[in-house]
Amino acid sequence: MPEDEYSQDEAEAVRPSILRRVLSLPAIVSMGLAALFLVFMVTRVDVDLSAMWDRVTGANPWYLALAFVVHYTTFLFRGIRWRLLLQNIAAPDAHGPGVIYCSQLVLLSCFVNSVGWLRLGDAYRAYLYRDEQNGSFSRTIGTILAERSLDTILVALLLLAAVPFLLDGGDSATWIVLGLAVSLVLGLAVMLVAMTWARGLLLRRMPPWMALRYKRFHEGTMGSFQRLPTATFWGLLGWTAEIARMFLVVQALGYDISFALVVFLTLANSLLTLVPT
Repeated sequence: MPEDEYSQDEAEAVRPSILRRVLSLPAIVSMGLAALFLVFMVTRVDVDLSAMWDRVTGANPWYLALAFVVHYTTFLFRGIRWRLLLQNIAAPDAHGPGVIYCSQLVLLSCFVNSVGWLRLGDAYRAYLYRDEQNGSFSRTIGTILAERSLDTILVALLLLAAVPFLLDGGDSATWIVLGLAVSLVLGLAVMLVAMTWARGLLLRRMPPWMALRYKRFHEGTMGSFQRLPTATFWGLLGWTAEIARMFLVVQALGYDISFALVVFLTLANSLLTLVPT
């Protein structure tokens, strides 16, 4: 009987948590912005809906279904990686959230980022984690910065691998995108070194309340860079799934595009999701 009561109490505790996520202000605003964007595209932009529908109905449904499944595995892989980063900064005896929970938060933050500005989805993820897991907002933001840093390095390396297959005469777009990726990696490296080098100076000059939050942010960022081979493995799986999803959609629509170009387009588009825009 006590076990039944505990299960019921636990279910009641989880239900409001899920409801809060769906009905929270950031989620409602994001859904509203997405709806307004769709209305704008349909009413203000010359979109041939019949041609679009013909293209969709003429696509290979099996490839599209597989692309749908592969797309959502990216959130699973990134949820596993984020859980690993959270474990890196947790106390040895702490019981952190599970893979499904972390994957759900990654999915929600991705949705908010896709319709919002300035990477608000990342802050929303940290807010939810603090609210539901009683964690530190500043420390959680640090893990997300570490996550973005790892992603930027992986994207730059994958672009480097794809570039030799895309070199063509006077095409400068490839070099521009690659230069942007390398610049982001260098910028992140400088920022992380500066955070470490100037930590003591900043803590002495900041007000106590700000120094405490910066200390937690620094701990969350630098402490996440443990077990890097495992974190890199899960990050690489996530990007592989992104590329596979794009390749499957291209195949479903019948476009004749080389695999190297699919890799390049996927990663070039992803560069825009790694920085606040």
